[in-house]
Amino acid sequence: MKADIVIVDDDAVVLLLHKILVQKSSLTSNPICYDNAVDTLSFVLNRNPAIPLLILLDINMPQMSGWDLLDELKQLPPFENVFVVMVTSSINGSDRDRAIQYEKVIDYREKPLTDQACEEIFLKLLRLVKS
Repeated sequence: MKADIVIVDDDAVVLLLHKILVQKSSLTSNPICYDNAVDTLSFVLNRNPAIPLLILLDINMPQMSGWDLLDELKQLPPFENVFVVMVTSSINGSDRDRAIQYEKVIDYREKPLTDQACEEIFLKLLRLVKS
């Protein structure tokens, strides 16, 4: 399956760790990494919409939060091939409840990701892209 995988986190250590985990997984060997949601939004707007996109998105970031990015994505024309996994250090149940209110959010994971989590995300994405 060909898909763009974007990792978004303002913590450089977490960004590197997640990049390594994604590269080792079935997701992709070449993830795109951003340390902010503003650059991520620009990428989404300027990419080929025919290629599926998975965004591994942190919630709490300066300038534009993960919630802000999700709100921006809701305002755009529908992108059928855009999927989001919230990856956060928040253990707040209300964040999980809020995340599932967004149509594009397909999963919610606590940091850090694991090998198993990456494989589970891959299988979920595979089912969604094929359907």
